[in-house]
Amino acid sequence: MKNYRIFNIILLAALTFMWGCGSDDDNFETPEPEPGKGLTWTKTEGTPDWNIDWSGDDAPPNWTDPNPGKYETWMILMVRLEPELAKYSTEDDMMAVFINGELRALSHPSVAKGDEKGEVAFILKVYGNEASDKRYTMSLSYYNYKLHQTFTLTGEQMFVAEFVYGVNETYMPPLLSSCKRYSTQMYLTFQIPERVQEVVHPAQGDLIAVMVGNECRGLVSLNEKLFATPYSLYVYGHEGETANLFYYNAKEKVIWKMNENIKIISGSMVLNVDP
Repeated sequence: MKNYRIFNIILLAALTFMWGCGSDDDNFETPEPEPGKGLTWTKTEGTPDWNIDWSGDDAPPNWTDPNPGKYETWMILMVRLEPELAKYSTEDDMMAVFINGELRALSHPSVAKGDEKGEVAFILKVYGNEASDKRYTMSLSYYNYKLHQTFTLTGEQMFVAEFVYGVNETYMPPLLSSCKRYSTQMYLTFQIPERVQEVVHPAQGDLIAVMVGNECRGLVSLNEKLFATPYSLYVYGHEGETANLFYYNAKEKVIWKMNENIKIISGSMVLNVDP
């Protein structure tokens, strides 16, 4: 707890200085950070290519459609992809449901990428003979052809005959949390105090990233609310990895790095940057 308190104080000092350097001058020159501020900066020609690497080396699974004649009933499940995965989706993607290890539903994308909402969805008809008063091991598996990665969520569920879910509401399971590439997921929340906002005048479209070396492990874009409410993002990696916070100022095309280290942990972390 003491280390996090020290970290919060350093973060406040860093952000106060970092975002106090804004200017309306088109010939903006980024000043050298003062000693002890723990900041470095880099000029850039454009928006940095910050994207979490979700790729893997999984071969396409040999899933086949279940035989409807073996089952007495069914239920319908409509699954929408998380936006981070939807942008990599192709017509060769597959989504499957397994009950006690047996494949009971298989689908390719049913909503084309590039629709008005930018969504990708799968409609699955899940076949079964299971009793509705018992819980069974169910798995939802998604194979992304472009990423060569299989994402699988498993839990204990009931089979509800002729039940329809996700059609009139949005069902977007956290498939990214099952990515085999990263063993740890941290939920990071932070908010910038008003007196810092008054100096920096944060702009919609600026980016905040959590980086491990040159790898992006978490990313959030400032929306129209700016810092009126806390920002939260998932950070992916491995327990104990060292990360740093980066901020991209889109107007000045400057990337700021806070040199104070952040340890990736399982669970949640709150960065209290209040003065």
